Amino acid sequence: MKDSVIEEIKRLCGKVRVLNNGWCHFVYRHLHYLYIPDEANGMIRISIPHVVNSKEYKKEEVDTAVNVTNRKVKFIKAMVLNNGSISLNYDHRISKDENVSEIIEHIIKTLYIASEYLVLKLKSK
Repeated sequence: MKDSVIEEIKRLCGKVRVLNNGWCHFVYRHLHYLYIPDEANGMIRISIPHVVNSKEYKKEEVDTAVNVTNRKVKFIKAMVLNNGSISLNYDHRISKDENVSEIIEHIIKTLYIASEYLVLKLKSK
């Protein structure tokens, strides 16, 4: 499954860099993404590890934007990391009947939409 996911990411985004830990880095619309393979559990896990720095905003604004993003954008998990970055994650357990190319495109685009939504919520305060 990992190879087909990487091929689909290449088709959509161009260059994919495989890191030493087996994760894959790629860029979509100027945002940096990570594909974190978890074949043992049949999971596709893709993340935008840094959307914005939470330290540039008031804690209440960050908490509200993260919570609203989690409620409004299905399947996305927004969180504030220890270093202050706000990250977005999408985990999907793949079934035998699913088309990997459709799922990957959906995940990448949904993460992008969530990043735009999160930034809009932060900037509208």
